[in-house]
Amino acid sequence: MRVKILFSLFFFASFAFAQSDLSQVEARLDSLGEYAGSGVIGKDDSPVAVSGDFTVRFGHIDYSKTGTLQGEESMRTFVNSALNASIVISPASYLTVFSNLYLPFDFSGFFVNRQAFAPNTENFGNIGERVQYFHPSTDFYGVSINENMLVGMDMRGGEFGATLLMGGVIWVTQSPLTMYERETSPRFISQYELYEEEKVVSTYYKEKGFKPVKEGGRSFWTNRSFGGMLLDVHTLPWNLKGQLLLSQPNSVDIGTRDGLRLNTRDNSELAMVGTYDYRGDVLGWRLAKEKIDFDQASLTVGLNYMGIDFNPEQIYESDVYYAPVFRYPDSSLKFENLRVASIDLKGNLTPQFFLSFDLALSWDDTTTIYTTPPCNSGLRCYNAKDNSSSPSAKNFGLYVKAQDKHWEPITLEVIYLPKDFYSPYSMANPDRVASWRKDQFYVGAGTFRYGPNMVGANVKLEPEFDRGRFDVQYGIHKQVEEGADIINFKYNLTGRYLWETSTSWTRHKPFFNADSGYGDPRRYTYRLAGSQGNPAFKLGDQRGGLRSGYGETWDAFAAYENVEDAFLCAQFNFYNPVDVENTNCMPSSVKWNSTIAIDMGYDIGHWFGTDRNIMLQLYTALSGVSKSFLPVAYTDKYDSDVLMWNWFVQSEPAIAITSKLHAILIFGFEMFRAEKAYTELSLNVPKPGSYSDLYRHGNNVYDYKLSPINILHTSLGFGFDWDFAARAGLHFRYRYLTSKDENLPQNDWNVHYLQAETKVWF
Repeated sequence: MRVKILFSLFFFASFAFAQSDLSQVEARLDSLGEYAGSGVIGKDDSPVAVSGDFTVRFGHIDYSKTGTLQGEESMRTFVNSALNASIVISPASYLTVFSNLYLPFDFSGFFVNRQAFAPNTENFGNIGERVQYFHPSTDFYGVSINENMLVGMDMRGGEFGATLLMGGVIWVTQSPLTMYERETSPRFISQYELYEEEKVVSTYYKEKGFKPVKEGGRSFWTNRSFGGMLLDVHTLPWNLKGQLLLSQPNSVDIGTRDGLRLNTRDNSELAMVGTYDYRGDVLGWRLAKEKIDFDQASLTVGLNYMGIDFNPEQIYESDVYYAPVFRYPDSSLKFENLRVASIDLKGNLTPQFFLSFDLALSWDDTTTIYTTPPCNSGLRCYNAKDNSSSPSAKNFGLYVKAQDKHWEPITLEVIYLPKDFYSPYSMANPDRVASWRKDQFYVGAGTFRYGPNMVGANVKLEPEFDRGRFDVQYGIHKQVEEGADIINFKYNLTGRYLWETSTSWTRHKPFFNADSGYGDPRRYTYRLAGSQGNPAFKLGDQRGGLRSGYGETWDAFAAYENVEDAFLCAQFNFYNPVDVENTNCMPSSVKWNSTIAIDMGYDIGHWFGTDRNIMLQLYTALSGVSKSFLPVAYTDKYDSDVLMWNWFVQSEPAIAITSKLHAILIFGFEMFRAEKAYTELSLNVPKPGSYSDLYRHGNNVYDYKLSPINILHTSLGFGFDWDFAARAGLHFRYRYLTSKDENLPQNDWNVHYLQAETKVWF
């Protein structure tokens, strides 16, 4: 009986307590629901997400024939990898915080051991030594890890939304003449870029070959990259939006001493690695109104500004402060702070007609730093505080693009840029790596790259038909006023591979000539261009020879009228300064460039009774620079008006073996021809001759002679792309490249170039 009574009392007490707890729980249900719901963003969202890719690259380079540029570096193998991760945190529906982390690893390098070459010598201090003139990293160590961090925050709610970015690489674009990247040459299938986004093989081949994307998308990236801070206000009332950029003038840093600091337009595996210690600031902003609708039109109007200011204290860098007097004929240094402002409009006037134009003003705010008498023994004293500032006259530029689709798609582009117009981060700068303004002209000018002192138009017809394409583009451009006859031309077929195989360049030295990394005299026998004296700043160097940015190599020469002029201009150097402008040795003229380019392809898979794509493709372009109007500047015989012409052909037949395995063949050749080109050759012993043929420089004697450009490049290879697993691919390329310089055979080379890349996405 007692047991039953105690059990009953325990049961009723437990029930009472349970009722009390249930009452408390019920009272808190609303708050508990809010608490639980605070961590729920949406049906498909996660509070924390991580994604990215891991890449491993292998490359092997074997020169079967080396020129003087390659020297003894005839074989090299490299292995490197990179981890790219994006972390996204969404604590609330109106707030997203994210960070990008890039970790490259490099396991390549060059070491020398003198004992291997002289085994009978005494082993004194013979330690394996790192060769300093090549390494794709910034620190020259064997295995390196460099970090780059980008952090951002996106806030949105109602009629307001903004993204704040801070970090090493910020991709941003404004208008064509303020901040924009442009190139109309195709992205070939064989060029598997290091920054390719995730896509299956069939999509990759479709976008680059079977049904190529001609504009927009990652393959034609119009953005420029900066390091610093960007506030992008993407949602405002009345369809307004704005941008505010604060960065540093990385690739136009006129105080760059060694070229090892980051240049972010270089999309190599270390493109997003480096420190920012540039002496200056970039300020950019944009205010735009979208969805201006009337009738069938929908337009966007924007106001843009870019300002680049350099810190005068960079004159204390050793390259400037301790430079001999005769490196600077002027008694002062000038830092040209840059200003660009524009108004742009773009949009569809009708569903079949698109219009875009940009009207821009460019001017300089020049800071002049004066010098005192030499401090001692031929050195100048500079005082950064002893300066004056003066704005230049304003120059306006205009860019118009119109596309009509009433019949077949036809596009017209018109450009007008005066000689003093300069906007380093816009399409008006012909170099991918922004460089200081230079008085020169380009083969393919206007059609492939814009630059100052240019007016002209492009017309492109892109008919659409089943199973193929046949696109034709014609461009004619001329200089607005007379300019120096310095011609810059790009190695379209072999340029990026010559650059990658060179042991002289690093991926951070686009301003330097090809063999500047060697301790001995220049190896490459180059045609003379501008003055042979070192300029005050490396960005102004126009001596000629090979230079490179990411994925491209440029050469240059001056079309001198005779060997005497080439000799006189070349005398401007450290030991024998000459006032080049007063010698009138540099020829100048108003030059024209004409280009015709054809991009064709046809799918012949149905010829073999298969639904697999078998795409025959051919791209060809003929460009020429002349001193008078010529519809096509081409000649097999000497013509005094044709300064240079170039013919480029590349064919890449592609086949879809399976949906996950595609393959290509690679064929191509490129020719360069120019009659008026001169070289400076060093002789071991003096020989008789007039002053125009020989020039004594210290203990050396130089011979100046006519060396017409007759260069032929060829390419033969194959490759495949294979999705061997979900979100994982293998990309393989082999090329055999040759270069023959008929009049300077010491520049000839042949190379086997093999590369493989595995990329895994997560």
